[in-house]
Amino acid sequence: MPLGLAVAALIAAAIAVLPLVYLAFRTGQLNAARIVDVLSRVRSLEQLGRSVLLAAVVTAGALVLGVGSAWVVARTDVPLRRLWAVLAALPLAVPTYVAAYAWIAAVPDVAGFGGAALVLTVCCYPYVYLPVVATLRGVDPAWEEASRSAGVGPVGTFLRVTLRQIRPAAAAGSLLAALYVISDFGSVSILRYETLTVGIYRSFTNNPFDRTVPVVLSGLLVLVTAIVVLAEGRSRG
Repeated sequence: MPLGLAVAALIAAAIAVLPLVYLAFRTGQLNAARIVDVLSRVRSLEQLGRSVLLAAVVTAGALVLGVGSAWVVARTDVPLRRLWAVLAALPLAVPTYVAAYAWIAAVPDVAGFGGAALVLTVCCYPYVYLPVVATLRGVDPAWEEASRSAGVGPVGTFLRVTLRQIRPAAAAGSLLAALYVISDFGSVSILRYETLTVGIYRSFTNNPFDRTVPVVLSGLLVLVTAIVVLAEGRSRG
């Protein structure tokens, strides 16, 4: 690797890690009893539960939509397939807070958990679609054709052959979708669904001179993120 590129990579990594270093430093200054007090609050637990639930539902929805749309684009003769291939990735070009504002302006009742799950699923499924469709295009369909010729139905072929081929790509895309949902603030705040990110913001703005609560909640958010990443790694074996 060229020296200049290595230096640039190290600088980028240092900038990315800096917030984590700050969180670790500030958390180390806190009293253990104070940390336990913040984490044991009913509101903190509710925000944690909402974040995990939303991430799980959106990831599942993104997995279904992403894999389904990728299979349609790569394995069927749907009319205007190239156009659909582009349109399926377009939600990535729309920020989630813009999508949330558009939805709630058009349908005011789209709010809370249902609205957040809907908007984030529509915005995040391309994270699954793009790697899966790329994998399907690079895999020889002869394996699936051989399975069908052996008398295995389309569902059985998908589960036994196709799913095994796209599993790593689908897992990686699902990880990206889950991490995005956990870190999202704009759309959930517009849709009035209080997750950990909203709780961090409100605790900071309500009392900017006491950063104990936002620091502890931010550390909890980082912990949840680390657990999700480790779980995805273990799922790959």
